[in-house]
Amino acid sequence: MADQKKQQSITADRRASRLILARTIFLLVLCGVVMFIPLIMQLYKIQIKEHDFYEQRAINQQTRDTVISANRGTIYDRNGKVLAISASVETILLAPVYIEDDAQAELIAKGLSEILDISYESVLQKTENRKSYYQIIKRKVEKEVADQVREFKQEHKLRAISINPDTKRYYTYGNLASQVIGFVGVDNEGLEGIEAYYDNTLTGKAGKIVTAKNAKGTSMSFQYEKYYDPEDGKSLVLTIDETIQHILEKHLEQAIVDHYVENRGAAIAMDVNTGQILAMAVTGGADLNNAWDLSDEDNRLLEGLEGEEYTKKRTELQLEQWRNKAVADTYEPGSIFKLITTAIALEEDVIDLDWSYTCTGSIKVAGWSKPINCWRRYGHGTQGFTRALQNSCNPAFVTIGLKTGQETFYKYMQAFGFGQKTGIDLPGEATGLLHDYKTFLSNDVSLAVAAFGQTFTVTPIQMVSAIAATVNGGYLLKPQLIKEYLDSDGNVLQATEPEIIRQVISNETSETMRYLLEQVVEDGSGRNAQVKGYRIGGKTATSEKIIAGEDTYGKYVVSFVAVAPADDPQIALLVLLDTPTGDTPVNLRSGGFIAAPLAGRMLAEILPYMGVEPQYTGEELFGTDVLVPNLKGLTESEAKRQLDRKGMKYKVVGEGETVTGQLPAYSAKVTTSAEVILYMGEQIPEGKVVVPNVLNMSPERANKVLTDAGMYMLPTGSTHSLVSTITATDQSVPPGTEVKRGTVIEVEFLDTNVD
Repeated sequence: MADQKKQQSITADRRASRLILARTIFLLVLCGVVMFIPLIMQLYKIQIKEHDFYEQRAINQQTRDTVISANRGTIYDRNGKVLAISASVETILLAPVYIEDDAQAELIAKGLSEILDISYESVLQKTENRKSYYQIIKRKVEKEVADQVREFKQEHKLRAISINPDTKRYYTYGNLASQVIGFVGVDNEGLEGIEAYYDNTLTGKAGKIVTAKNAKGTSMSFQYEKYYDPEDGKSLVLTIDETIQHILEKHLEQAIVDHYVENRGAAIAMDVNTGQILAMAVTGGADLNNAWDLSDEDNRLLEGLEGEEYTKKRTELQLEQWRNKAVADTYEPGSIFKLITTAIALEEDVIDLDWSYTCTGSIKVAGWSKPINCWRRYGHGTQGFTRALQNSCNPAFVTIGLKTGQETFYKYMQAFGFGQKTGIDLPGEATGLLHDYKTFLSNDVSLAVAAFGQTFTVTPIQMVSAIAATVNGGYLLKPQLIKEYLDSDGNVLQATEPEIIRQVISNETSETMRYLLEQVVEDGSGRNAQVKGYRIGGKTATSEKIIAGEDTYGKYVVSFVAVAPADDPQIALLVLLDTPTGDTPVNLRSGGFIAAPLAGRMLAEILPYMGVEPQYTGEELFGTDVLVPNLKGLTESEAKRQLDRKGMKYKVVGEGETVTGQLPAYSAKVTTSAEVILYMGEQIPEGKVVVPNVLNMSPERANKVLTDAGMYMLPTGSTHSLVSTITATDQSVPPGTEVKRGTVIEVEFLDTNVD
């Protein structure tokens, strides 16, 4: 029994020991698991969840990346002329970690400041962080200067200085089309214009050099280095024609000076059949190679300003010179909008060309206590519709608008693209502001004034697009600035096609519109836009500026839209001057007197350049412009044959066998009506003649006065009309000037009786 009890005791002890051991193991495992859970979670976080982060940190500790900029794509005009191009330059960098002592730091600061033309203090400051591997000393350094830095580095064995390749943007024509092209920042990112809108297309993909580092952070030998080539950006061929752009900018800038325009001017030339923008000019732009600099005139506005006031004003002036008035600014369109009213009324059969109206000088509209005046306060009398458009008669168009009706009129305003963006490839496009739809439907007054272009706003790009639609068969086109996309080798990747938004009016209505626009220039308010030998169509506008709290008497936006040739339009041209002032009388601050001749001067150069041949009519007073042939040494019969080919008359002075002198001189530009004098065996009389004053004279009178004084007249501007209000407004040589006998004096004629 004793043995049995002993055995049972031993068994019980063993069970107890096993139980204790089991419990101990369980507790150890439990404690171990509990203790390791945070560790496991941390490992999961580090190795799984945040793997990419720590992998990148490890890479950053073990490698150094040096970015290699890609060449930004080139920007060309439609004929392949370079407008913007990137060229290789270099960036000077400093790694202060490699500077041995303060003496070397001072050497570096002195040398780089002298070579790079920067301050000694700024370089010295960047040497102070001796743990830094990367300090930019100067960007966009030309090769010649960078080579001087290389020599300085080698001469003094300066490991801390490095030179990295970079690119710099160059703008071939400086400020040409500056608000269209835009510019880039120091990192070659587009900041304005095409450069900003197509930044991703132009930028390309940067390359890099990846270099391994040792534990001390020092770059290891070249076998641990990997090079990734940059991919150059795509190039763009714009629809802009550099020559037409120059023509617009030249004449626009002169008009700003001549008429003391306060708020800049704009002009747009569009291909009416494709929507391509041939030129877009805005005055007061920046030199794109120094886009952050201001003009001398703007700098004068900063004189005396300091601190925050200086910074605010400078920023305001910079933004203004970069702002594209042609797409970002709005204005009341004024009488140009009468063309849209006309197109709507013709399309809806509200009127036809036989419709007539009697203008008494004003018209009363229900809901408005005051009469709405015509620009000619005593009225135009009874007139057919064509004459009402030629006269730009406000009451006639109020009547037409009311006959059309609010709902129909508003629908067409939207169909022509007003109140919405055109989608042109430029940043910052405005939409303009139409009347509230419900308010417009509820009263006649809004419709009445909208019919002649008041109380709502548009952008110049909307206006020229809508006018193009009235003459191209009725198609509203999306305005385009990109003609082609090119790869880095110059191969065409894609050519853009015209994009029709919608057909607004029929081809039949459009054909009538072409006829009407030509009549306005032939013998209406647009006659000052006449160009000898060309059929021009157009419309004037004089929009009174209304600014709350300001005296705006005499302040107008004057504009003119032209299409040419009128019978088969290729180009639409809109010119706009915002607030002409100066010596021009208030009654002559009009689209007809200021903007129309400006458009005519532009078209006189653009159309021959485009290859549009002049076709002269017998109605033009002075005939065609010709260059006088070289007749010296010819017999009279030989000289006559030469002049007959030009359609010119002549008279003979003397009895010699050959021509010994001629007036006008060889290659002088005159009209075919000019009489050539052939001196046969005699010399041209010596001495000078005095230029008479022909200002305010009729074309016929001015021609006689100059001829009697021994000179020739070359007339420009408006030289034929059914009215007798055309007078000389400018002459190329000031009165009282002494010139050689036979000198050609260019005289500009304008009609002062226009809106």
